Amino acid sequence: MRTHQRRPGRPCLLTPERVDAIVRVSAVGAATSLAAEAAGVSRATLARWIARGREAAEAHEDGKPVDPRDEPYVDLHRRVERARAQMATQALARVLQAGAGSLVLEERVRTYTDPVTGLDVEERQVRYLRPDWRASAWWLARVFPEHYGPNAKSWDEQFAEFDAEETRRERDLAESDQLAGLSERLQAVLAQAAADAPPAELPSPGPSSPA
Repeated sequence: MRTHQRRPGRPCLLTPERVDAIVRVSAVGAATSLAAEAAGVSRATLARWIARGREAAEAHEDGKPVDPRDEPYVDLHRRVERARAQMATQALARVLQAGAGSLVLEERVRTYTDPVTGLDVEERQVRYLRPDWRASAWWLARVFPEHYGPNAKSWDEQFAEFDAEETRRERDLAESDQLAGLSERLQAVLAQAAADAPPAELPSPGPSSPA
């Protein structure tokens, strides 16, 4: 991990007020440049802060202690990531509600006195957005792009690819069995040839040298 050092006596620009401003802007899904502008720093500075916090957090997950000087950057990184995740989750929930027709457009509460019982009655009226299939299609195209994205293949194409893959696997398996059979037969022929070969003759001893 890179070592981050500041010049002696140089004040740190990462103040709690700037962190809060960055998190508030990130919570609504604004770009990094806008978050930096809200905090009064450059985009490059904010990118360095978040990268420093990410590196320290990942090192901590690997079992290394966090340098106290890195703790403010780790806090910034985690709070920004959490804010963005919450914003994305809420936005996705609204997309799914729009697709199902459960997104609330207007809600009214009317209070009146029941003429029969004389009791006060509270009546809640809710108006929902009409179901929009395009919202569901958008979600499917991004969560399951292989099936519903712009480059998704039809069922016929997927079945054709599956059949081709199965045919290739069966051919490879058959070729593997044939090679195994050839290897066994070759080993048997070599073993038989070795068994039928006459034993090698030992060289006759030469005349002994005189004592």
